[in-house]
Amino acid sequence: MSYKAVFQSFWFLCFLGMSFLMDAQPTRLVAERMAELDYVIEVLSFSNDPNEDRLLVMCQDGRIWVFEDGAILDEPFFDIGETGLDILDFGIGSEEGLIGIALDPDYDTNGFFYLTYNGFLPDGSGDNLFDWHLVAFKRSDDDPYKADLDWWSEVLTIPMIRRGHNGGKIAFGQDGYLYVSVGDGGATGTGAPGGGSGGDIDNNAQNTGVLLGSILRLDVEGDAPYGIPDDNPFVDDENARDEIWAYGLRNPWRWSFDRLTGDLYVGDVGEVDWEEISMMEADESAVNFGWRLLEGSNCYEPVVDCDPNDETRLPLYDYAHSETLCSVIGGYVYRGSAIPSLYGNYIYSDACGFGEEKFWLIYNDGISWVNQWVEVDIDGGFLPFGETRFGFGEDNQGELYICTRIGFSKIVADPDFDTTAKENPIFLAPNPADQYTRLDLGGPFFLDRIEVYDNTGRQTLQLVPNGPGLGGYRIDTSAIPSGVYTLRVFCRDTEEPRTTRLVVTHAQED
Repeated sequence: MSYKAVFQSFWFLCFLGMSFLMDAQPTRLVAERMAELDYVIEVLSFSNDPNEDRLLVMCQDGRIWVFEDGAILDEPFFDIGETGLDILDFGIGSEEGLIGIALDPDYDTNGFFYLTYNGFLPDGSGDNLFDWHLVAFKRSDDDPYKADLDWWSEVLTIPMIRRGHNGGKIAFGQDGYLYVSVGDGGATGTGAPGGGSGGDIDNNAQNTGVLLGSILRLDVEGDAPYGIPDDNPFVDDENARDEIWAYGLRNPWRWSFDRLTGDLYVGDVGEVDWEEISMMEADESAVNFGWRLLEGSNCYEPVVDCDPNDETRLPLYDYAHSETLCSVIGGYVYRGSAIPSLYGNYIYSDACGFGEEKFWLIYNDGISWVNQWVEVDIDGGFLPFGETRFGFGEDNQGELYICTRIGFSKIVADPDFDTTAKENPIFLAPNPADQYTRLDLGGPFFLDRIEVYDNTGRQTLQLVPNGPGLGGYRIDTSAIPSGVYTLRVFCRDTEEPRTTRLVVTHAQED
C-alpha cells in the first residue's frame, strides 16, 4: 500500500474541531473600545507585514482612516468625497456606500488596493447612484499614509436594477486571487412567508449566467483587466459566467476566510424569516448555497420540495427572526494568540441584536456544528439601538475587531480562562473520520512528524511533512483500515510528543 497521498500538508493550521483534551468554549469575552468613528464597516492591518501594528479603518461614508499608537490620525488615508463623489446621500444606514476593501498581495511594493462601493465612478461617470463598482486605487508614492486619488482603475461594474442586496465584501485567498461577494440585486420582498414575498423575483442567485447572488474569483493586478483563473468551475460552461466561484446567495454582506485553513464562511442575510451562516472548504467550488430555493435550511420558492436532488449546501446554522434579530453579520474564525479559549471558534453577530444576546460562536465538537451564545463585555455596554454592528475586522496577527455605527473595538480577553489548564491540546475534526481528518495543534507550532499506532501498539505509519512545516495538516484516512489509532505528534524544539486518539470508520468497506 502506498501512503504517498495519505499525508497532505497545507500552508495553514487546520480547522476548528474537537479534542479529547479540549476545554469548554468561552462564554464571556472582553472587548476594548479603540476609537470613535461613524459607520465603521471593516478593520484590517495597514500593510501586509506580519508584524504590522497600525490599522486601516474603513467607514461606510467613503473614508478610510489610519489608527496608529492608540489614536485615529487627523487626516484620512482615503476620502472618496475628495474625488467629487458624495456617497453619504444614499448609502448611510443601509447596505450601500463604501462596503469592501482588500490590499493587493504585493501592496507593500506596488501600493494597489481595491474597494467596492455603490455610486458613480470617481470621474462622475455611470448610470445609477446605486450601481456596484469594484475599483483599484493606489497608495501615494510620496506618502504611505495617503492614497493617490488621481489614480484609479475600474475593475468591474455591475448594474443594479434595484437598490440593496449588494454583498460587496472582498478578500484575497491563499491562492492570490480576489474573492468578491455580490448580492442578488433585489429589494426585500413584501414580508409574506415563502415565495409570495417576491424575494429575488428575477431568480438571479440561481442563475449562473449572471454575476448577481454569487461569490466571484478574479485574477486582478492594478489597472490590468481582470483575468479568470483557469480552475474556476464554470470556465467551460457557455451558459455560465466564468467569474463565478459559488452561487445561491441573497446578500452575503460579511464573509471571511479562515486565515489558517482557507475555508470560507459566509453570513448571508435572510429575506423574511431566517438568517444563516454557511461554509465551503478551501478545496471546494461551484457550491450552491440555496437561495431562493431555500431561505436558511427552509424551503422558500417553491414552498415544498424545493431541492429534490439535494444539490444545495445547507447552512452550518440558521436562526429565525425574532423581536430583536433581523440581519446576520458574518465574522471570523479566531486564529490569534491572545485568547487561547477562543482559538478555532467562529464568532458572528446580528445588526439588530439589541437584546441580551448579540454575539455567538460556532464550533465543531467532532460530531456536529454547535452554536453558542457568548457575552461580550465592553465599557459602557453596547448602546441599545445606537450601536448597530456592521462588521468585524482581523489584523495580521489574527486578532479580531468589532465594527459598529459609532466606532470599533478589539476583542482582547476571556476573563474566565483557566491559565492553569493543560496547554497545547490536539484538535482533530472530524473524529471519527471516514475520508480525512484535520489536525490542528492549537497554535503556530512546527510539526516534525506523526507516528500512527494501531490498537495492538504496533506502529503502522509515520507521516512526515512535505510542506513548510507549519503545525496544521490534513490526513487522508481513506486508505487507512477502520479502527482505533493512537497518534504521537512530535513538534520541533520539544522533547515530548503529544498524544491523542483517532477513530477511523469507513461508511462502505470493500
